[in-house]
Amino acid sequence: QRTMVFAQQLYEGLPLGDGKSEGLITYMRTDSVQVAATAVSEARSYIVETHGKEFVPEKPRVFTTKTKAAQEAHEAIRPTDVRITPERVAKDLSDEQNKLYRLIWRRFVACQMTPAQWDSTAIFIDAEVDGQDLVFKANGRTLVFDGFYKVVGVPNRGDDAILPPLSEAQPLAPIDITPKQHFTNPPPRYTEASLQKKLEQEAIGRPSTYAPIIQTIQD
Repeated sequence: QRTMVFAQQLYEGLPLGDGKSEGLITYMRTDSVQVAATAVSEARSYIVETHGKEFVPEKPRVFTTKTKAAQEAHEAIRPTDVRITPERVAKDLSDEQNKLYRLIWRRFVACQMTPAQWDSTAIFIDAEVDGQDLVFKANGRTLVFDGFYKVVGVPNRGDDAILPPLSEAQPLAPIDITPKQHFTNPPPRYTEASLQKKLEQEAIGRPSTYAPIIQTIQD
C-alpha cells in the first residue's frame, strides 16, 4: 500500500529544484513490459554517453509479457526522462520516494544494457591437516564483464558462489571454518512480496488490485 502511495506521488509530479512540478514516472498501474521507441532510444544514448558503447547491445532489447491476460493499454513503468537520475532529484524527494524512483530508474536503464559475462569456475585447494593431505573444492563463477550490473549492482545472493579471481599455486589461508547442518524446512510463510508474486503467477488480480487484496487479507 505504501509503495503504491509513493508511486502515485512520483506519477502525479513533485516540485523539483526549479520549483516546477514534474512527473517522474509513467503510469504505474500496469503489467505491460512494452516501452516506447523514443524512450528506448534515449536510454541507449544515455548508456553510451555514461558507460561506453560496449554496454549497449547491437539492437534494442524487446520484452514480451509472461502474464496471461496482461493489461497492456499502458506501457511499462519507466522514468519519464532517463536523464533525470536518482542522484539529481535525491534532495527533492523523501527517502521512500527516492528508493522507489531509484529502483524504477535503474531497472529501466539496465533492461537496455548488455548481459553480464561470467566464467564458470572450479577451484581445488590443497591443504595439510594433522599430517593428512586434503583437497577442498569450491564451485562458483567469476565476473568477467559487468554489463547491466554496472547500473543495478552485482547480486550477492544466488545459486552460484561468486569467487574472486585466483591463479594456480596461489597461497591461501583459512579465515573461518563454519560447519553447517541442513534440515528439510517447510515452505516459508508468505510475505507481501511473495504473495503478490503468487497472485501474478495464478493470474489473480491486476497491478491496481494487488495492494487492496493483500490489505483485505491482513484486515
